[in-house]
This record gives sequence, C-alpha cells and structure tokens, in this order.
Amino acid sequence: MKITTFKQFGTFSVIILLPLMLIFIGLLIKSGFSSGPIAIIQMFVIVTFLICLLIFYQLTITIDNNTISFKLGIGFVGKTYKFSDIKSCKAVTNSVLNGVGIRMLSNGWLYNVSGLKAIELQFKNRRSIVRIGTDKPEEIADIVNTLIKAETVSKNEIIEKKRQFNPMWIVVIILFLLPIALLISSKQEANIYADQKGLIIEGTYGLAIAYDNLIQVDTINSLPQIKIRTNGYALGKTKIGNFRLSDYSNVKLYVKSGFPPYILIHAKDNKPIYINFEDRMKTINLYNELKKNKK
Repeated sequence: MKITTFKQFGTFSVIILLPLMLIFIGLLIKSGFSSGPIAIIQMFVIVTFLICLLIFYQLTITIDNNTISFKLGIGFVGKTYKFSDIKSCKAVTNSVLNGVGIRMLSNGWLYNVSGLKAIELQFKNRRSIVRIGTDKPEEIADIVNTLIKAETVSKNEIIEKKRQFNPMWIVVIILFLLPIALLISSKQEANIYADQKGLIIEGTYGLAIAYDNLIQVDTINSLPQIKIRTNGYALGKTKIGNFRLSDYSNVKLYVKSGFPPYILIHAKDNKPIYINFEDRMKTINLYNELKKNKK
C-alpha cells in the first residue's frame, strides 16, 4: 500500500487565533513601540498566538502499511502508532464540550483543529483511547481496520514513535526574540508633541500640560545625576517615567541619554520634566514651539 495522507484545515482554530493575533499586532503598531514593558508584553502575546497558529492551522493524518501517524500544523506536535498495537478504529463525533486543541478526555486524549468528527483508536494493551480529528472519519477508519486485520506482528507492548511537542521550542523562540524585542524597545522614543492646547506626551507614563500651566521652559546640555527609577522604564539609553535624582528630588524623564540638548519644563502641579529626542532638531523644534506658546 502506498502512503495515504489526509489533511484537514483548522478553520475554527484560525478563525479564533488569527484575529486575536492581528488585534495585538495593531495595538503594538499603534503604540509605536513606545510603551516599554507594555510593548514587550504585546510582543510575547503575538509570539504565543503565532506558535498556536503554527500548531493548529492544520491536522495531517498519514497511513502506511504498518503505522498511522498524525501531526498538528508544521509538526511541533505529532505521534505515530503501530497497527500491531491497535485493537480497532472507528468513526466518532465529539461532544461540543470537548472543543478543539489538545484535550484530555475522561478515557484518553483528543487532538483536533476543527469540527466535531474524529477517529477513535482503541489499543490492545491499555484502556486509554486516542481521538484524532478529521473530516473523513469513515474512510480513514475503513483503511485502518483493514490494515489491522492484515497485520501479522503480535506484540503486547505498545510501541509509539513520539514526536510530541517539545516545550524547549517555546524557550528557544522566546530567548531568540527577547533580545530583539528589548533592542527595539530601547530604540523607541516617547510620542511627544505640541498641539494647539499644549504639550502632549502619549504612552504608559503620558500626560498633557496646557500652555497656561507652563511656568518655565529651558534647554540644558546635560542631565542631572539619576539616583533611582521609582516608577518608570529604563533600558539602554531610553528612560521614560518617574525617577529620583541624586539630590532626592523627583522628576519625570522622557529622554534618550547622550543626545543633548534636553528640554527642562517646570509646570503647575507637576514634577520637573526632562524631554529630548535622538534627533537634535526635533528637540529644538519642540522647545521653540513650547517657548512660543508659553503664556
């Protein structure tokens, strides 16, 4: 018998996972990677959904003379069963409550990417069963039962060639993406601009200051010595949020260290605020805009 393959597209899984991943990608793009830790969390969520999509977008069942095997998606999860260990195979309909994915049943395991139909494998030397989702359960069950009857090898020990999902794949992916995510985040600047009403700083540590509330706007060539981060984000040269200086005064920083000048703002009901951009002219233009509109 030639190798026979049955593929089922994970319609249900893709419909659920793909929009969620696209939503988080949209949120990440909208934030402009400027939210620091929030952006990193969003990246990890996107990676998680991507891994799930790679696993559950398709289920492939392969049958040859001696075995039946399946794999989910690109092959992170899969198993092979010898016909000499299988007692029978039948077409079944899963309960709606069992859903899709990799599920533990009361008497075994379910591997499914879409729909309720499946084949159920019963084994000679164990009570637990395995259900594998498919849109052609009757056809597959007939082929498997025919090959079971033709099997001449009799063994009492269950032999499974496993290709189970290895959690180390997630660890490897995360360890690979983490430095990239941190590097991207460290290069991002807070989204800061002046509109008709005043200064706008967007993001997790954002605020808005009306021109009427500006007391003093100056430029300085170096930052004061920073003692500690009290509630903010510091990675590489990027510092955003609340910090305490060496003189124990509290300030808000939205800066990229090493790119003078820096704008120093004193405003009503606010801590001193330091702002700059990696682009010197962008810093100067913001300073001129604030100075011009300051009441």
